[in-house]
Amino acid sequence: MSRLPSASSLALVLLLSLSGCKGDPTTPAHWEKSLGKARRAQDKIRVLETLRGSGHLNASFLPLLHERLKEEGKPEVRAALARVLGDMKSPESVGPLSDALDLGATDSAATLMNKELAAALGEIGDPKAAPALMKMLKARDNFTRIEAVDALGRMRVPEAVEPLIQMATDEGVEPFLNKKAIEALGRIGDARAVPVLVRMMTKERPGVSFYGESAFSLFQLGKPAADALLPALEGKDAELSRWMQQNKINPASYTFKAAEVLGHLREHRAEAMLVQQLAFKHEDARIQAMVRMRAADALARMRSAAAVKPLTAMAAEPDATVRQAYTYALGLLGGREALPALEKAAGQGDWYAREASIEGLTMLGDERELPALAKLMAAEPARTAAECQEYGGEGCGDPAALAKTRAETIARHGKRLEAAKACGADAGCWAKKLEDADKGVVERAALEVGRGKSAAHVGALLARMTERDLNARQALILGVEWLLEDSKEAATQARSALPSLEKQLTEEKGRSEFVLVNEDLRRLVARLHPRKT
Repeated sequence: MSRLPSASSLALVLLLSLSGCKGDPTTPAHWEKSLGKARRAQDKIRVLETLRGSGHLNASFLPLLHERLKEEGKPEVRAALARVLGDMKSPESVGPLSDALDLGATDSAATLMNKELAAALGEIGDPKAAPALMKMLKARDNFTRIEAVDALGRMRVPEAVEPLIQMATDEGVEPFLNKKAIEALGRIGDARAVPVLVRMMTKERPGVSFYGESAFSLFQLGKPAADALLPALEGKDAELSRWMQQNKINPASYTFKAAEVLGHLREHRAEAMLVQQLAFKHEDARIQAMVRMRAADALARMRSAAAVKPLTAMAAEPDATVRQAYTYALGLLGGREALPALEKAAGQGDWYAREASIEGLTMLGDERELPALAKLMAAEPARTAAECQEYGGEGCGDPAALAKTRAETIARHGKRLEAAKACGADAGCWAKKLEDADKGVVERAALEVGRGKSAAHVGALLARMTERDLNARQALILGVEWLLEDSKEAATQARSALPSLEKQLTEEKGRSEFVLVNEDLRRLVARLHPRKT
């Protein structure tokens, strides 16, 4: 492979060296000469990109850049100028950038220019940019519209609420634009958006759901969202009920979707209704299970003491997936009340149901449960053999080997009990267990630290937030959230981690394995951001 520079690179080097020999590269005059000698659009763009990375940009460059933006005829060069001005973030650039817009353009170079102009105005974030960004919502190019939507959301422009509501519900635009408008409404935080966001939780277009974006935006809105979701949860919103009937939406969908958002909001006004939903009945067993599981999760997140007794009664649920949801909720709630029921359930059902109960047992117990765990290990060969004989399944070609593997799994869960024996209620001891090699121990340690109400340990939880084990990361997030709820000091300390948490979300965006757990991480970041009024 040739290491010789290309002809275009040599031309640019020569251009910059000739223009630089008579000037100081820290001055606008130097770069004005360089731009003056660049004839082709691509050469001007290279000069501007070199200027961006030079470290010399300051307010003295603004007159030159503004004049160039006004006089330049090539849209691709104007786009490069917009990128430079966006980096500089000067409110003085709002007027020149706004004047450079060409919203009637249809060619690719001009639409790219409009996109970069919108991005630059968003980076500057000055309220004077709002009128231009509002105009861009009607641009022909979707990428320009997306940049405008993002900018208006970040700037929290109240005048944008109505047009964004229209965009969020417009079935004539691309679904991605609907989603971006929904997200922007959440950032703006205006209560006028609540009715639309509540409806968009269940609105779908072919192959597209808007639930995730709508639920997160409602979470960002806080109390106004909770005020609307409470009657939706109870089926007492007459207008919403009529809308559901007109759109053929199952009322139960709001029962569990509202429950999930209210749980994230820690809305204790919903507690009594959520406890009732643990006994929800529906002719469709899947819907019944979904409503009950969402209610269990919501109650566990808000640490509802009233949920322990009914959930304990549900510990022997035959379906393994549903049982896992109930036992997980009990593990979050803490305490010893559910342990007898979990111990009994650990010997009932198929392996996956039994393991869910064993996990719950070891998330709550201590050394007192070690003998019970030993009995479960001893009984596993017979249970596995009987299960293989009745149902068959993977691994049943060698039941003895399968039973041995399962017994080892039970022993691994038992490490949580050993940790509880060592730590008891000592939050400082549990904080050290966050470094344990066993991820099950880390998971329990995170919850125990979160229950400990000591702001001194919030840093230990945050330091492990890049944990790759999903259950452990989920517990770490919950542990931090509980400390934030219990201690203003913890919130103050945790805000110092915001830059690293936001960087993590950016770096892990698109990583499918983290999609679900990072929704909780996004909510944690939102909690840490002080909400401006």
